[in-house]
Amino acid sequence: MSPPPPTSPRPAPPERIKPRTRRWLGLLALGTGLVLVLVFGLRAVHQIEFAKRVERGEIQVETLRGWMTLPYIAQLYGVPQEELRAALKLPATGNDARSLRVWFATAGIEPVAGRQAIEALILTYRQPPGEAPGE
Repeated sequence: MSPPPPTSPRPAPPERIKPRTRRWLGLLALGTGLVLVLVFGLRAVHQIEFAKRVERGEIQVETLRGWMTLPYIAQLYGVPQEELRAALKLPATGNDARSLRVWFATAGIEPVAGRQAIEALILTYRQPPGEAPGE
């Protein structure tokens, strides 16, 4: 009979995490979770408030962004593109891909004044139920 194969020494047991360290790790995880809940909760509340303002039909200058194009604004707010161009004293057709920022720079329009002109035009097309646009 042959001798049994040599056995390898037993691996050392893993070190246990000390109770004090475990408590601190738990508190750190809990604190991180609470901060994340707070941050994303505030973002959700902000988005809900913004959606309510949009639903009520409020238009703010900050809702018009420099990247928006005239066709996009026309579709989004239901204002004819020709009237947007007329309000900004732009050519009647062409350059549909230009953003507001580019239009303002090329036409020499002050951005705040241009946005206010567009906002005023949008507000004239925002009518209470039962009224036709422009009344």
